[in-house]
Amino acid sequence: MMREEVNKMTIISYSIINTFTTELYKGNPAAICLVDADVSEETMQKIAQEVPVPTTVFIENKQLDFSIRWFTPETEIPICGHGTLASAFLLWQQGIVPKHQTITFQSTNGPLQARWQQERVEIAIKTYPIDEIVCPPALEDWLGSKPIYVGSTELDYIVELSNEDLIAHFEPDFSAMEQFPVRGICVTSKSREEGIDIVSRFFSPAQGIDEDHVNGSSHGALGPYWCEKLLKNQLVSKQLSKRGGILYVTPQRETVAIAGSAVLVLNGRLSI
Repeated sequence: MMREEVNKMTIISYSIINTFTTELYKGNPAAICLVDADVSEETMQKIAQEVPVPTTVFIENKQLDFSIRWFTPETEIPICGHGTLASAFLLWQQGIVPKHQTITFQSTNGPLQARWQQERVEIAIKTYPIDEIVCPPALEDWLGSKPIYVGSTELDYIVELSNEDLIAHFEPDFSAMEQFPVRGICVTSKSREEGIDIVSRFFSPAQGIDEDHVNGSSHGALGPYWCEKLLKNQLVSKQLSKRGGILYVTPQRETVAIAGSAVLVLNGRLSI
């Protein structure tokens, strides 16, 4: 990324990458900015408010690895799977890092690693154990149907519904989500589409994102849950948002590998 001074104004170039897709204008977009240490947190948040994508990512080169931070237009967030995948794709696509080299991102939640595998970006995310809970009456009312399973992770509610039509046609009341003490709610079911194992949608107005186009971090819970239930070692997961996306999910000992394709949409310049 270029950074230059123009009439005492700093210009930062940025790129928008669509993730978990091979098509333009599909999948989940993220804006990636390579920045210097002197870009303040306040400035990062202002940039995220200006860029019309769900997540803006700020990367700083630390010689042996990269620091990474993720911002929605509303707030900084602790983890963003698609933003991390997009960041790795850009570093390889621009030749900043050779494709045979693993990339390590240092975040406030610890290191995240990315590899180039079979023309896809693969990142290792944290496994989020699920504790089964009794479905709160307010959650069942919000869903409009009785779930098969409700679990709670340290971040989200994971809700299994009986079929993918319920998920595809679900119209959530986002204002009502304020009553739930979670980052987001992930609704999921087994898929009946050939070549797809599971489907899901993810809602997170608490982070300033009503519906995430494709959510990577929720698969830190979905991967182990569905692999155990379906007796599989790997999953192909489809997000049923309007933009959609495909994830390849492989639970490991302490992490979950999620992989997906990515495509560069545009490059731009920001004044700060």
